[in-house]
Amino acid sequence: MNMTSKWYAVRSACALVLAGAIILGSMFTVAAAAVNTDTKTVMVEVRPEDTSVLKREELFEIYQGNGEFELFNVFKITLNNCGDIQTLLMSGGTVAEALEKAGIEPTENQIVVPSEKTSIIADMEIGIFDAKEIKVTADGNTTTALVPYGNVADALNMAGFDVDDDDILSVSRNSVTDDLNEVTIQRVTYGEETLNKKIAYDSVNENSDEVELGETKVKTKGVDGEKLVTRECKYVDGKKVSEKVIDSKTLTEPVDEVILVGTKGAATNGGAGTFTDMYGNSVAYSQVLTGSGTAYTAPAGALTATGVPAYHGGVAVNPAIIPYGSKLYITSTDGSFVYGYATAVDTGGALWDGSAIVDCFYNTYGECVNFGRRDVNVYVIA
Repeated sequence: MNMTSKWYAVRSACALVLAGAIILGSMFTVAAAAVNTDTKTVMVEVRPEDTSVLKREELFEIYQGNGEFELFNVFKITLNNCGDIQTLLMSGGTVAEALEKAGIEPTENQIVVPSEKTSIIADMEIGIFDAKEIKVTADGNTTTALVPYGNVADALNMAGFDVDDDDILSVSRNSVTDDLNEVTIQRVTYGEETLNKKIAYDSVNENSDEVELGETKVKTKGVDGEKLVTRECKYVDGKKVSEKVIDSKTLTEPVDEVILVGTKGAATNGGAGTFTDMYGNSVAYSQVLTGSGTAYTAPAGALTATGVPAYHGGVAVNPAIIPYGSKLYITSTDGSFVYGYATAVDTGGALWDGSAIVDCFYNTYGECVNFGRRDVNVYVIA
């Protein structure tokens, strides 16, 4: 059975005589004893032989003699004086009193950890370390402090600067203080903040033959939603340096805005409606023609059928089908190729004989070859 021994002190007005290793059939065994004749105090280590609780009156049975007794706990402490280890039994007091009892007088270039004003507790370890003066900047103050030799982070903690794992040091925390003259400690803390943020509504287009072609009308007004966002914020010396969202909770859902796009009065051949252009805009058209598209080029300065110089974006058409000046948008039927916005400014034989519905101008022959011949949608915008 594993028994835990305890140290006790018994002080009396007269000398005490230890009765023996095992006294009067008591359940306790004296493991060790030390007598201080000056204070008439006996220090005893008592080991219980079973799991019974040690009682004051039972402990008195160990001693014989007359006089009144005072029983109090004794603490076993360890002192590390620059590597020289010794143990003491103390019934209380401070670290300074323990040092005095041990005959240790720290020099001005040594530091005691914990401080000499600290009260003695059980199993306390007291260290006396050689140290040096270092300029330490922390918490808005710069001081010259006595810091032990050795690992920087450990040394600063021994000197009472309470450096934790998140704090930022101006030198590596694993470096040593031996050649260090100054160090800055930046305190890192974390906190949470919550704020309400809007959820933007989306816009949805609907074709309407009750709205004039080219006009729009709001059917349903959009309403922003709201969400509660929680962010974790990082602070360095009290200043926020970063943040990240750790939670988001929707409070109210947004309401989509519904916009009616007018198709009233649009030409019927090819139908009317809207398309989404290369920029993501919804655009109304009066009709759409589907057929074969080709490409052509011409020397710089060459004039078109309408008298304007040929340019990228000016295309050839059959003006009997698509009048000159018409604004167009051209894309392949499968959506893989977009010529984009164009204006009807030219014509040609292929357009008149119906083998193509549009001939797209490019500045170079290579671009024409890339376009080749492909099926296209020609949206007539205006």
